[in-house]
Amino acid sequence: MSWLGSDHSFKRCTKALKELLGLEMSPSTLRHVTLIHAGRIEALQLRQETQSYRAMPSLGAKQLIAQADGSMVCTVEGGKSSKAKRPREWKEIRLVSVQAVGAEHPLYAASFQSIERTANQWGHIALKAGRGKNSAVHIVGDGASWICQQSGEVYGDQGRFLLDYYHASEYLGAASHACHQTTPKRWLRTQQRRLKRGQAKKVLNELKDHLESESVSEEEAPVRKAYRYLSNRRTQLHYDEAIKKELPIGSGTIESGHKHVIQSRLKKAGAAWLLEHAESMARMRTAIVNESWEDYWVNLNSKAA
Repeated sequence: MSWLGSDHSFKRCTKALKELLGLEMSPSTLRHVTLIHAGRIEALQLRQETQSYRAMPSLGAKQLIAQADGSMVCTVEGGKSSKAKRPREWKEIRLVSVQAVGAEHPLYAASFQSIERTANQWGHIALKAGRGKNSAVHIVGDGASWICQQSGEVYGDQGRFLLDYYHASEYLGAASHACHQTTPKRWLRTQQRRLKRGQAKKVLNELKDHLESESVSEEEAPVRKAYRYLSNRRTQLHYDEAIKKELPIGSGTIESGHKHVIQSRLKKAGAAWLLEHAESMARMRTAIVNESWEDYWVNLNSKAA
């Protein structure tokens, strides 16, 4: 029941239970049962996260791929009556993933809590994914400061950060008309090829030649924005090396993860969650995706025995 409740609306689940099993249950009861188990999974994960992720084996997976990103979920303040109108607020949930090259699927962790707690989760799933002292970690992200900072904290010298290629391309695309009015698409493709060939310096020089004057407002200066964005991240533009090693240059894994791990349940039309319930449900969904669902029940049954 709780597995169904983690994947579909509680109302839909009660209909499915009746149709498939002939089991009568109200949505509120199913919600109560699901949230109990979600809370227990969260508590179990929190206990595991108190241990250090830095105590890793000498030998592990040679190459790991780590990604991180944030998305927004609608939350609502608690109140005595569920019918009373309560203010809604969009809160950022951070999702992180780690996958060993050759592994069937990535492992995920998610939280609305602090950046430091998210980083701690990132370190723990890296251990589960096979991180060892010999591991190299290829990190892909959109350049958000929290991702860059925490990836350095978690992976240290083992990690190397690559700016998501599609975010870089978005900035170049916005600047393309100002740089080459007649054939902006051709200009963009040229810069993209240069990035993939390891010629980031040429791309930056091209942008520099077309910088708007200081009198132009920031909103109307796409070339300046692109130049600043890429020049501030010039050490993160080694696409040629990633391609040579057959490593991803885009953060598609984490973006896909947001859709099927987080948004498919927590971002249904019209839905708003109490923050503590959304946190528990997100952790339950990562447990299911990470195939640690059975471990939870084994642990629960052993305690009951």
